[in-house]
Amino acid sequence: MSVVVLGSINLDLVARIDQVPKAGETRLAQSMVLVPGGKGANQALAARRMGATTILLGTIGEDAFAMQALKFLRQDGVDLSHLEVCKTTATGLAFITVEDRGQNAITVIPGANAEVGSDALADLQQVLGPNDLLVLQCEVPLDVVERAMLMAKKVGARILWDPAPADRAFPKSLFKADIVMPNQGEAEIVTSHSVTDVRSAKVAARQLRSRGAQVGIVKLGADGVVWATSRGLFYEPGLAVQTVDTVGAGDAFAGALAARLDAGDGLGDAIRIANQAAALSTTKSGAQSSFPWLKEVIC
Repeated sequence: MSVVVLGSINLDLVARIDQVPKAGETRLAQSMVLVPGGKGANQALAARRMGATTILLGTIGEDAFAMQALKFLRQDGVDLSHLEVCKTTATGLAFITVEDRGQNAITVIPGANAEVGSDALADLQQVLGPNDLLVLQCEVPLDVVERAMLMAKKVGARILWDPAPADRAFPKSLFKADIVMPNQGEAEIVTSHSVTDVRSAKVAARQLRSRGAQVGIVKLGADGVVWATSRGLFYEPGLAVQTVDTVGAGDAFAGALAARLDAGDGLGDAIRIANQAAALSTTKSGAQSSFPWLKEVIC
């Protein structure tokens, strides 16, 4: 059994600042670092660190950014043998501004991620089996995400879909994933329902199920996570931690959830562990560098 992730690979340029500038405003940052990122790469690394055999499918550029973007993935044993290299487009980049209080603003330049296409799908057909779990996001072309989901359904693999970046016009077919797991803001966009607390998150989670998902999850950050299944509505409270920054916390959750489901955990236990992994990731700077190992979560 494996976790197979098809998604984006970026190099993140992360600036720390007291407050994100408003339109037309210039502010001085305190520091800037280059760190690996991209939702696909993040979720693959998070799954690997939580114990899963993990395969990442995606596209990088033929440039120096790619080496830096793949650093932790190579170091920690994610299978990168099926990555495609685009000779005409640079590796994806993300400009991330992190406030002192931990909140962030992100601008993504897709680069080679926009070139993910038939080659990646051919690789997916080669590696994905009925006992595997496929993780998808939306930083690669949506038609590829749709076709990957259809492929997974044909072979009987389970599908986790993270609808990020969110869009009100997502194809209806995407909501038929086994698990749909937006965060609070994304849930508001894809359900057109205001999500301000646990109660309203439960309404949104139910709406995700009504659109075809077997499980609808709404991540509430520090306030925990809500999910809906055929058995009802459930809530796991957040963990009290000293937050440094929230970059990548949702990806830590997604990767951990995929890994624990792949390991045979029940849904409730997998969500509880994923919630812990996401909380722990906010106690360190950066995305991939902050993701915990399984031994740090299960003590």
